[in-house]
Amino acid sequence: MGLKVLNRLSVRLTAAFLLAATLGVALVAVLTYRTTSSDFNVFISHIEAMQDMMGGMMGGAVNEAALEFIKNLGRTLWFVGLLGVSLALLLGWLLTRQIVAPLGEITTAVHHVAKGDLSHKVKVRGSNELTDLGESFNKMAETLNRDRELRQNMVADIAHELSTPLSVLQANIEAMQDGVIEASPENLASLHQETYMLGRLIDDLRMLSLVESGQLEFHPGVTALEKLSARVIEGMQPGFASKNVELALEAADTGLQLLVDSDRIEQVIRNLLSNAYQYTPEGGRVTLEITTDSEGVVVSVSDTGEGIAAEDLPHVFERFYRVDRSRTRRTGGSGLGLAIVKQLVEAQGGQVWATSQVTKGSVFSFRFPAGMLVS
Repeated sequence: MGLKVLNRLSVRLTAAFLLAATLGVALVAVLTYRTTSSDFNVFISHIEAMQDMMGGMMGGAVNEAALEFIKNLGRTLWFVGLLGVSLALLLGWLLTRQIVAPLGEITTAVHHVAKGDLSHKVKVRGSNELTDLGESFNKMAETLNRDRELRQNMVADIAHELSTPLSVLQANIEAMQDGVIEASPENLASLHQETYMLGRLIDDLRMLSLVESGQLEFHPGVTALEKLSARVIEGMQPGFASKNVELALEAADTGLQLLVDSDRIEQVIRNLLSNAYQYTPEGGRVTLEITTDSEGVVVSVSDTGEGIAAEDLPHVFERFYRVDRSRTRRTGGSGLGLAIVKQLVEAQGGQVWATSQVTKGSVFSFRFPAGMLVS
């Protein structure tokens, strides 16, 4: 118990203040005593010399006065020294409380976090360093709490998304086994489609997990954006045509080249175009535009769909988020495409954003800084 008390920061800081004050006061007292005694002895020697010249009439009285002065000086120095040490102890204790109290609150908050209470916050007060420490701790707790909520929501979303195709497969297979549904090529093709969509969902989850954990490898190379975009559009053109949706490419500078992973950027563009395809009605238009601004190269995919409400716009890049709640995995994708877009772009030093006007359409964009341009 005694060792624990001695190891407390408050006790050690107070002891440090006391030791420093004691040494300082003692040093000043010793030097003062010696200097004063030396000067006073010189003064007394002069007085005695003068007394000898005058016949030594007051020699005894002077010696007694000198001894009394020296004694009074010693007592005064002792009193002043003890007073100084006491004041140092008091000030040290007060200063220690100002330092240790915020640290104690942070220690208490750490114990709460260790027990899973991530909502616990500390009062930000004290010196600049302690204020920074308190703010950093509160930000850390908020980040941990947000990550925990995201993880819990992700687990719930994954369970829900996986349960849908599994339930369909199970129900149809049991119906075929019971003879309720015929195991015809058409029904088997439907089940095969469910397994395909289930596999795609698992692949998307794996991709997202690798990117977020920093384990996905990127292979940067010189990438001609206009050629890459034209190739993607050419491959997706039949699907858009079947829905009677116009798909166009507009490039202000056809010679733009970036130092990025071309395969990942192709995936980003495909995901953005697929998202636009899902939300653009027949007779609409989807445009892939490549431009430059003062900050770098901007690639945008705009559509003429119904647009996104202002309250939904900040969430469109979140996992499993669907603006239209009535859309299912079959009609609205896995809900991971835009989340993958965000991670793939930001992992390569870019940024993503979205703008929209209800009833007029949406624009999804990403930008890479000018420093990534290859001349």
